[in-house]
Amino acid sequence: MDYHEFFTQHWATLQQASLYTPRPNPTFGNPPFDAAPFRALIVRLSPFRDVERSTPHLFLFQAARRALPAAYVDMAFFPPQRDREAFLRAGIPLWVGTQSWRGAADFDVVLVSNAYTLELINLPYLLLHSGIPVWASARGADFPPILLGGSNALATQAILTPAGDCMADALFFGEGEREVETLLRLLAENAHLPKRARLLSAAAQTTGLWVAHGCNGQQSVESVQSVESVSKAVCAAPQSDDLLTVYPLLNGEEAGTARLQLNFGCPAFCSFCFEGYDRKPYREVAQADVLAAAQQLKRGGAAAVDLYSFNFNTQAEILPLLLALNRRFDRVSFKSQRVDVLASAPGMLEAEVMADKRSFTLGIEGISRRMRAFLHKSLPDAAIHGVLARLLRQKIREIKLFYILTGHETEADLAEFRDFARDLRDMQQRANRGLRVIFSFGLLVRMPFTPLRYDRLFLEEADWRPVIGPAKSACETNGFEFRLAAPWDEYAASQVLALGGYWLHAPVLALAEQGHCYDLSLTPGYWDALRGWLAENGHWDAAFLGEKGPDYAFPLAFVQQRIAPDYFYKKYRQAMAGEDEGYCLGEVGQAGGSSHCLGCDACATPKERAAILTHTLKLPGGTYLRDLEAVMTAKWRLKPVYVRLWLPPDVAGAEPAWLNAWIMQQLLQMFPAWEDNLLSVQESLFTTKDALRRYAGLYGETVFALKAWEGGERGRGGEGEYGSRGVWECG
Repeated sequence: MDYHEFFTQHWATLQQASLYTPRPNPTFGNPPFDAAPFRALIVRLSPFRDVERSTPHLFLFQAARRALPAAYVDMAFFPPQRDREAFLRAGIPLWVGTQSWRGAADFDVVLVSNAYTLELINLPYLLLHSGIPVWASARGADFPPILLGGSNALATQAILTPAGDCMADALFFGEGEREVETLLRLLAENAHLPKRARLLSAAAQTTGLWVAHGCNGQQSVESVQSVESVSKAVCAAPQSDDLLTVYPLLNGEEAGTARLQLNFGCPAFCSFCFEGYDRKPYREVAQADVLAAAQQLKRGGAAAVDLYSFNFNTQAEILPLLLALNRRFDRVSFKSQRVDVLASAPGMLEAEVMADKRSFTLGIEGISRRMRAFLHKSLPDAAIHGVLARLLRQKIREIKLFYILTGHETEADLAEFRDFARDLRDMQQRANRGLRVIFSFGLLVRMPFTPLRYDRLFLEEADWRPVIGPAKSACETNGFEFRLAAPWDEYAASQVLALGGYWLHAPVLALAEQGHCYDLSLTPGYWDALRGWLAENGHWDAAFLGEKGPDYAFPLAFVQQRIAPDYFYKKYRQAMAGEDEGYCLGEVGQAGGSSHCLGCDACATPKERAAILTHTLKLPGGTYLRDLEAVMTAKWRLKPVYVRLWLPPDVAGAEPAWLNAWIMQQLLQMFPAWEDNLLSVQESLFTTKDALRRYAGLYGETVFALKAWEGGERGRGGEGEYGSRGVWECG
């Protein structure tokens, strides 16, 4: 159904107004809606403000556009509170495309990305308030197939019934690279078939797709536990074509920043880490492929790249990449890294600081040696102290130390942490008094398909006070900031949603019917109601809350992992015994380095295994640090060239970041020779801090600042130097 009348009148009053502007976003490249041979709606279960820096919706767009170039591809985000209230008052469904202003029923497929456990409770809420039957068994041919995947796919049992019905028509497990394109192509080719036949045909020809038993009204009495298994999709030997490079510029503050993926998976075996086990084996993208993808991102309008990786510093060619990318982009940022690699790789820390890294995030996790062994962090004291001592001597702004409290901490562990905090205070006072140090703590959520799923659950708030209080005191007594990642109700609800059984569908749906959802926080009373339901229905018991044995029936066991099933319990017993045997990645910084295989069976071929065992960081040496310093110094000293540009009315109302990225994209299309020269563009008259509120709806003639390596010969395009054409028309 078309909702143009509502949005034409009210779009400017919405919280997410920038997504619903009357002028379609030209970077989507869509045909007229009614003329499109296929229409795909991509859905995020969180508001745009919360997922703007993430990439799943962009990845799904790329897959759809590659598979079906003539398709109409749209996006919908969970409306924030004020928008939800406005939609519901006007009778507008919560699932509406931001570009088409049409409901989900007008599309041929709905692709839902689920990133984490708490946002999953928004799925039934959205269905209930979009006029879509909640269960696949109740959705006939009038509704398109709803496919759900994402990083939380292996914790989606809350939307499944024991009989095999599901709130989605199909679930996708694993990595979507290559598979999603094939899947969409098959759905389009088989559009003449009934919905279930269409999905079953696609599942038979792809990897990772599980079709709900109840899809299209064909309810099955077969239980989920006896369903035919589905293999998780794994992208073997990723190349540049597997990276995210083709997507629309969304109208937000992050439009000019691209995420550049360096590797897939993680080589470590942290016992708590969902992604570390879900995304095995570890695979790297070759330097040439990373740089090829980077060039595509630059052409797409990116002035900055954020290096995307679970641990960017395990990438064998990370140091050469830092130099090469800083030559191509105005800004290069990078966050998550392993502390032990930072400690042992010569020149790594110095190169990061030289590359303008001023905030360091270090995942320490356990508050003591014993707790780090329990978490299988493979991180010795010497590495922690060595890195901190070196960082305190650098010109940086802050250090963030991340910890996980498990509930198993003893007074001895807390005493060791107090000693550490005191020693760090003394080191800071001697070396860098002005440096900001933040201790960020989270409570351990035992996640499915990790070794710690067997551990007992700590779901009484009182059990945590003897641990949280002393940890907070140790930080603040020594002058450090203390943060707790999530409030109690969100932690407890996350834990139950992550490890509960298929019985979760009943309370999750009931609470959605009562109006509960997740938007920045849980609606009040959610956890109390969920706990009450568990107690009333016999699930608040030792079987669920206590330690679990090797034969415990966890949900979603029909999803076949590469990791051997008994490996999880083996690693759990090691965690309980304090045994940390390290991880498989080859020795850091040693030519021909090698390691030992831990026998998880994630590597499908000897070649995959050898790539990990013989992995070696490439440390350039020689003049590398001087070359990097020269590039950064030259970049900081660049002075912009100002040019006059004429902007079409279609871009009126665009966010400044979107406008800058779009102009970069347009200029590089006009002058391809500028790719290695132009670093950034910035509107400099009407979107400055002081003028932004005064000049809404900017279009027409304005001035942009162009930052480039050279304004002479290297800056020449087909029409001479910058600005030589007078006023350029863009678009």
